[in-house]
Amino acid sequence: MTNAFHEGPDEAQLREFQDAPAASTSKLIDFDDASVIMLKTNPPQFILRVKGVKQWSNMKVDLVPLVYVRQPEYWGIEVVGTLSGVGLPIETPYDVSLNVTGTLGTRGVEVVGATKRERIDVIAGTGPAEGDWTAFFNRQPPGPFTLTVTGRLQMPTPGYKVTLTKTAPQGINPRDLLLDLTITPPSGPVIQVVTEVEVVYRERTESGYDTVTILPGGPSIKVEEVS
Repeated sequence: MTNAFHEGPDEAQLREFQDAPAASTSKLIDFDDASVIMLKTNPPQFILRVKGVKQWSNMKVDLVPLVYVRQPEYWGIEVVGTLSGVGLPIETPYDVSLNVTGTLGTRGVEVVGATKRERIDVIAGTGPAEGDWTAFFNRQPPGPFTLTVTGRLQMPTPGYKVTLTKTAPQGINPRDLLLDLTITPPSGPVIQVVTEVEVVYRERTESGYDTVTILPGGPSIKVEEVS
């Protein structure tokens, strides 16, 4: 894993910042689940997703990276709840995400809640291609016979465009169809809500395939037949 880190404040500046009074409207809150998604863009992007239950329905939940003088082993990301105005004490699920590409430690991130911490190792071999995939070959008459490949992928925000195209040239195995997965991020501002995106590829073919492999580095999917 490669991560460029730029020097931040010196130690005196950091101590001055840490000694400043804490805000009374923002507090650490707990979380139930945390994970990191790697988007196979160029260069790759890493998205931290955190889910839990907040005690106040009108509380705003943010993921806030800690400040360091030098790159740590695990970069701390605090789960912060901010309450303003009249609080509505109703338990409400939350699901927030943050692009942590520029705030990765040498090994990963550490999610920090009110009473728990969780370290996540960031491994550059996981990504959106490892989603929910199906492939089937329809031989039902009257034809034409059609191969359909479907994937459901988790994106960090709405607005991502996901496409599958036939790889050119194909590989040495004619029974293994190679498809290129292309992910294009949104160009404008979007809300930070993890969104499921469906991508579909169809091809008319008489010979059929045994497997479909998603590139780059994706899974190899067994082709089922509908007859």
